[in-house]
Amino acid sequence: MNIKNYTSTVPSMLSSAAIEALLVEAGATAVSKWYAEKSLVGFMFEIPVGAARLVFRLPANEELVYKLMLSKLGKANPSTEKRISIRAQAARTAWRTLHEWVQLQVAMIQLQQVEALQVFLPFNYSQDTGATFYDSVKTGNVKLLA
Repeated sequence: MNIKNYTSTVPSMLSSAAIEALLVEAGATAVSKWYAEKSLVGFMFEIPVGAARLVFRLPANEELVYKLMLSKLGKANPSTEKRISIRAQAARTAWRTLHEWVQLQVAMIQLQQVEALQVFLPFNYSQDTGATFYDSVKTGNVKLLA
């Protein structure tokens, strides 16, 4: 399977802890985690931009990685044991890949190649709508071009 970090053995919690530290390096002044069904889903963090404090929501979608891995398996109906194994691997893969992405983005920020806002803008979160900037663009609630 040609998926980045497909064979990662790094536990999800280690990757998520490293992501939290990287977000602080990127300028986050507040970082929190959000959970669904007792599983870590992602981070919400705040970065000051000028006089404003912008909130960002950064997810790691384990479920989509799991579905992709199942589809790559090629079996019509894998055993329950195999599904459990794939789900655990999907979690490690999702979090490790997100960790590497954040790590690269923070390096770019530190090298002054980009600003934090350039990197994280799609993840800017509106507490009023419950949507990220990307979500709003995708659904047509924000028009970028006339």
